[in-house]
Amino acid sequence: MKLFTVLSAASFIFFINMDSVYAGPHPGHQHKRLVIERNVVVHKPVPVRTTVSRVIGAVLHSIPANHVRVVHTGKVYYVHDGVYYAKRASGYVVVNPIAGIRLASLPRGYRTVVVNGERMYRYRDIHYRKINGRYVVV
Repeated sequence: MKLFTVLSAASFIFFINMDSVYAGPHPGHQHKRLVIERNVVVHKPVPVRTTVSRVIGAVLHSIPANHVRVVHTGKVYYVHDGVYYAKRASGYVVVNPIAGIRLASLPRGYRTVVVNGERMYRYRDIHYRKINGRYVVV
């Protein structure tokens, strides 16, 4: 019994003197966690293009920054999205285009039409004819 008491006391002292007992995996060993991600695909709608109806004769203080400057018969016109402007003292006035104005591209939303057997392009009741890679107001 004396031996049992001595061994018990020695074991007790041994366990008390231990700094800490690590109950998890060995240091340096990492458990890999299984992470399941669900990829959610979000389809954003196409931006809605707002069409601003410009009335002939309307006066604006400014025009959109991405306008195109066109000179025809010595007069300067500004074109943005199929709307033609002329600079006046009061601001920019919406005008009808003069036949012969040449553009590098058509406004978005144009339609192809056939007039007297000839292919033309129409946007807001303005007809264009393609001549030498340019679009001419007719």
